[in-house]
Amino acid sequence: MNEDHIAPMTPLDQMLAQDSLQMLKAAVPYFPADAQRVFALYAKMMELSHTIAMFSGGPAELMMMSEESGTSQPLDILQQLRTYAGESQKEMIDQILFAFHALEILQMPQEPADPLG
Repeated sequence: MNEDHIAPMTPLDQMLAQDSLQMLKAAVPYFPADAQRVFALYAKMMELSHTIAMFSGGPAELMMMSEESGTSQPLDILQQLRTYAGESQKEMIDQILFAFHALEILQMPQEPADPLG
């Protein structure tokens, strides 16, 4: 990932985030080199453990994590993905969004010309 690009936390990361785990991950760069590896692996293993536990809860629990609308439109999904994209990916998503909008304009019913005007 480009270090100049800091994306916000994804919805999945927000669901999994625990303050103590986030604090540990923030502190990892300040540990001695030998300890960094151990604590980074520990943090990731805890995240994996939380992920497994979350998805073991069954369909009802997974539905709570879904988008509220229940049906996501492609444009909404692309806008959400754009938030986490790098510059080249943003350009590609912008081109796709432009194409979608152009298709919407073409599909709009055309007003017939006024024969008297």
